[in-house]
Amino acid sequence: MARSTSRRGRPAAGGGSRRSVSAPLAGKPKSQSGGDVDRRRGLRGLVGFSGEVRSELAKVDFPNRQQTWQSTMVVIAACVLVGGYLYGLDQAFAHLATKLIDLQK
Repeated sequence: MARSTSRRGRPAAGGGSRRSVSAPLAGKPKSQSGGDVDRRRGLRGLVGFSGEVRSELAKVDFPNRQQTWQSTMVVIAACVLVGGYLYGLDQAFAHLATKLIDLQK
């Protein structure tokens, strides 16, 4: 009885059967809740999908005006800080490059 080996002489993983990259691990796709996925096509599938989207959006806790304003200010402050840091580095390297060019003359 011959052992199945890979091309490099090592024992093949999975008992010698090769699975393509695109082949699913199991037969049927699963939903996030663990149940079977019902794949409907056409208009019925679109209506079912839009119903699922509405139910998921109902679960979302959207930020209020104050939270949105605070988050916006944090993002703007971070952008200004990083922009200032990069501007400072750019100016330092430009000054250094100018000095090096002047040394060659």
